[in-house]
Amino acid sequence: MVNIEAFYFGGICLYNRLIITSGISVISNHRDLLGEQFPSLNLTGSTTEDLDGIVDQAIYFLIEEIMGLEEKELVRASAEIAIVAALKEQKRLEGKPYIVLFYTDTKKGYISACVNKYILEKIYEARVSLRKIYDFDVHNRSVLNRSLGKFLSDLHMSLLEGEPTTTCFAPIGGYKIMTSLGYLVGALHGFTTVYLYEFTNVLHEIPAIKIEIDDTFIEENHRTLKKFLDENCLEYEKLSEEELRLIKEQAFIFERVDDLVALNPLGVYLCEQDKFYKLFKSKVKMNASLYKFINRQYGGYRKAVYKEIRDLIYQFETNPVEYRGTLNHETTFSGVKQQSLEYHLFKGGNDPVFRALWKYSEEKDSYFIEHVWFDHDDYEREAKQRMLSVKKDTDWLDITEEVYT
Repeated sequence: MVNIEAFYFGGICLYNRLIITSGISVISNHRDLLGEQFPSLNLTGSTTEDLDGIVDQAIYFLIEEIMGLEEKELVRASAEIAIVAALKEQKRLEGKPYIVLFYTDTKKGYISACVNKYILEKIYEARVSLRKIYDFDVHNRSVLNRSLGKFLSDLHMSLLEGEPTTTCFAPIGGYKIMTSLGYLVGALHGFTTVYLYEFTNVLHEIPAIKIEIDDTFIEENHRTLKKFLDENCLEYEKLSEEELRLIKEQAFIFERVDDLVALNPLGVYLCEQDKFYKLFKSKVKMNASLYKFINRQYGGYRKAVYKEIRDLIYQFETNPVEYRGTLNHETTFSGVKQQSLEYHLFKGGNDPVFRALWKYSEEKDSYFIEHVWFDHDDYEREAKQRMLSVKKDTDWLDITEEVYT
């Protein structure tokens, strides 16, 4: 039990956790310098593409430039640095804060997040975790809706890891729609939204207006809602009377464009809440021996493992072609005939390292996690042989509830 009184100083709430949506101000504020130093640097595209060495060089260059700034100039480096500096100056931080930075999966978003992470850890002694926002394509409505729904779900989980009284929720960067929808999710759970005008140290705290949504209709209409989740959008003229009734009664979670109807981002988020996982999610099963091994040797990684599995599922269900490089990482191993493989290799993150041997069964509507590596050298040495010699009599353990709740 957290002693809430310990986080108040002179009647003012102190924060030990910060949830921040990260923008690209660190690049915008150093655009000319970057252009002079790296004239061939291409900042377009997403992080699903192979990031060349010049991206890492740009990150190190920006870090060196910012680390050399005077303290009064440091706050102008980025909005993310500025808000942490303002909180520290006003003695609103409790100890060494834990910060979650949400960033879009673009090259600009990735570079900015990496630079901000380094500066916040080195100068402000924070512990910083990066969370990627997938498929943020403002030109594709259906992809954007699904992406925003996942962002809101991930934001929901990050917020609920803390408490409203000790968590600073600051959706200051990225697209404005992230701020608007983020406020709704924060308010649903009682979190104040904090904003900072650029180049000032004046904090604005927007209280959480009480929002209540009676979501019992989700369970009552889960078959219809799953249809929308699976298909992304449906033709209005082909909807049944029951489907039209639901759209009319719960108009706040739907949107109509011309002859197509879809769940909006809030609708996607509400349907994908933890408590409804049995209605909408595929099952997830793990090799029982692997499950025991992780609990015994890597118990501290469990949360990271389940996050990576959720990312795997999102990539496969949303755009397996776009994410082929991470979902089918076996293509990087020579001498492997992909057509004959029952399982695939998933390339997850590197903090901690996560690589997995997996498959999806449409017949059983289940994902199977056969093996996981937390060491890259072990993965390079063992993955090919493991992939080609999976046992047929594996004992599977259902971990669906643990993954989604």
